[in-house]
Amino acid sequence: MKLISIVVPMYNEEKVVPLFFAEINKVLEKIKQYQFEIVVVNDGSKDQTLSLLKAQQSLQKNLVIVNLSRNFGHEPAVAAGIKTAKGDAIIPMDADLQDPPSLIQALLAKFEAGFEVVNAKRKGRHEDTFFKRFSAIKFYQFVAKLSGKIKIPQNVGHFRLISRRVADEVNRLSERNRVFRIEVPFVGFKTTEVLFDRPKRAAGETHYNLKSMLKLAVDAIASTTSVPLVWPVQIFIFILILFGLSAITQIILFFTLSLSEVVMVSWLVGNLILFLFSLLFFVLSILSLYLSRVFIETQNRPFYIIDEVIVGRS
Repeated sequence: MKLISIVVPMYNEEKVVPLFFAEINKVLEKIKQYQFEIVVVNDGSKDQTLSLLKAQQSLQKNLVIVNLSRNFGHEPAVAAGIKTAKGDAIIPMDADLQDPPSLIQALLAKFEAGFEVVNAKRKGRHEDTFFKRFSAIKFYQFVAKLSGKIKIPQNVGHFRLISRRVADEVNRLSERNRVFRIEVPFVGFKTTEVLFDRPKRAAGETHYNLKSMLKLAVDAIASTTSVPLVWPVQIFIFILILFGLSAITQIILFFTLSLSEVVMVSWLVGNLILFLFSLLFFVLSILSLYLSRVFIETQNRPFYIIDEVIVGRS
């Protein structure tokens, strides 16, 4: 019988703990063809979350508590849970029931159909504020343009199923600033999705504020691509072309038209400024090219990941 690991990060979720276990246990009891372990990562909670988890563990032996030494944040907590999980498949999800446990059966059905990654994709973001909807759309569009061959699915968070093989490959990635929703598409493998409507939070208040959103955006862009490091090179080329065209135009007009001295001096000053900016961005472009190489090397990601080796039979 296959073991399925449910990974749940928690931070100050004392109001949610009883609601979460009541719901998740009700769902898992109906799925008889699998064994389940629930790996809860206590991310340095300051309330009664840990005490409630220990009390719950005395009632159900399939609960594994990973207690972090302090609050590290959502991404490290998810990474710690996936590292600890022993399942043949792993399902990270939030404790607030906005990732509905009722969707687990659908994720498992896709897993049994041969998919290594099953993304839980929100049908829409109607419950979000206008700012959050707008910023999410623009974020995904921006990352999609930068990410190249890594296709980042829109409206997909941590809630998804990944196979043991995908989890092992994710665990092998060595970067310190981890972004799970970037790492899984990077690893690849056969992927599908299940659509769902995201309900409201069961209890308590969200810890995912504007600061957290901005940090996620920065980490996602930085871990996805080194393209921004090439921008100084492109700016240098653009300014250099602009300077060249302006200088040539000024020389031609100097010999063909009698422009006033004020115009010529002002134009010359403008060309000198462009020339100095081109020198500045030339230096930045050299630094950026080397930084991009350092970025790629320090990530230390595998150069390729083999799905399978098929040997022909004689």
